[in-house]
Amino acid sequence: LVPVALTIEPAAVPHIALLLAGSCAVHLLMIAGQVTLGHPTAHARLAAWHMTHGRFRLWFWLGIVLVTVGMLAPVAPPFAAAAALAGLLAHEHAYVQAGQAVPLA
Repeated sequence: LVPVALTIEPAAVPHIALLLAGSCAVHLLMIAGQVTLGHPTAHARLAAWHMTHGRFRLWFWLGIVLVTVGMLAPVAPPFAAAAALAGLLAHEHAYVQAGQAVPLA
């Protein structure tokens, strides 16, 4: 919404930027819970390992860094919004690919 608000209603940008920063913080907390809490099966543990330390670690950690930059939204809203979206894309790529990289049965 930040790019749209910049053109349509610039006065709303600071409020949307705060929402973006808060959303990035919640996303990072959820990721922290996902990688630190135990996994019920060996395949789930293997998928988590592939995501954080294996083949998809670059995408995963790049996503973490970019979403962290997204928390700077109140300072630089357009840059932070682009970084947050790119970070979500990188994280979701790692998440989906790591889950499909291990046997499911």
